[in-house]
Amino acid sequence: MNLAFEANLSWSPPGSHLKIDVSLRLGAECGILFGASGVGKSSILRLIAGLERPHQGRVRLGDETLFDSTTGVDRPLRHRRIGLIFQDDLLFPHLDVAQNLRFGLKGWGRVEADRRVAEVADLCGVGPLMGRRPETLSGGERQRVGLARALAPRPRLLLCDEPVSALDMAARDVLIDRIRAVQRAEQIPVLYVTHSPSEAISLGSRLFRLEGGKVIDEGPPLDVLARASGVAMEGVHNRFGATVESQGEKGGETILRLDGGPKLIVPSLDRPVGSSVVVRVRADDILLARGSISGLSARNVLPGTVERVIGSGSGSEAEVLVRTGEVAWIVSVVTPAIQALGLCVGVSVEIIIKARSCHVAADDDR
Repeated sequence: MNLAFEANLSWSPPGSHLKIDVSLRLGAECGILFGASGVGKSSILRLIAGLERPHQGRVRLGDETLFDSTTGVDRPLRHRRIGLIFQDDLLFPHLDVAQNLRFGLKGWGRVEADRRVAEVADLCGVGPLMGRRPETLSGGERQRVGLARALAPRPRLLLCDEPVSALDMAARDVLIDRIRAVQRAEQIPVLYVTHSPSEAISLGSRLFRLEGGKVIDEGPPLDVLARASGVAMEGVHNRFGATVESQGEKGGETILRLDGGPKLIVPSLDRPVGSSVVVRVRADDILLARGSISGLSARNVLPGTVERVIGSGSGSEAEVLVRTGEVAWIVSVVTPAIQALGLCVGVSVEIIIKARSCHVAADDDR
């Protein structure tokens, strides 16, 4: 791992019995701070950003020290080049979207600032909103503007404190997909706070599971969550970006092309060919089969290869990662099916998905 971010933090909030004592290391990837309310997730972000001062520890970005209790280094937030997005977007109500995006670019040349604003507006899907005021935007639009504003000054680290918690499912899918795209495009570490297993698996490459202010487990999200007792894996979703490839007759079906993956048949969408969308499929709405099959009512039968099999903490269920092209599907199965189907790494399988199990949100969905 090419280390881009490192933090060792020790701190006790005033008037609280909680003691934060964590060590985090992250490359240019998306890390997840996961745990129940009150375990210190948001406090850790505040310590990293410089909104709170650790009692002891160190924070480094690349080869630069932002905080070190031993040497006395403590750079203020405005000099840390850290982007922040919260549950509330905190947009300036008296400024339109374009002005909000330009706010952090004071001192930039006009041409350079204009280019950067256009770049982040396109990346976050807010280009059509540039002349509007925040009060005219939906919740999902406001959060995407907040993301774009945080990115505009080219931060070296992005901190996300449950930014989708107040959004409906469609808007959540879109924002999570945008954050994923931002991390790939900007190649910066992202640290994302959530208590949702679905968000953690969909977005993260590394998960830090917290209890009582301490990291009690870390690793690939699905592995960590499968080891955790008391973490419900029901309702875990697969989320993929896709493009509308073709439309059937009115009231018929729509064919999508998953980004880096196969075609997927979904119920008819009122979206033109070429439109970008986000597809969500529950892990327990997917079936697996060995060998060729026929005579099914399910519209999607996709060949794939088992990449990993991960038993859950309860022992009654397991998660299987199946790859089709560049797309990795999470499939929930009962544990006896693992042995009955002979599922192991490298085995060829068929993924079976009903069209109506594919829930689609427009990429510019509210």
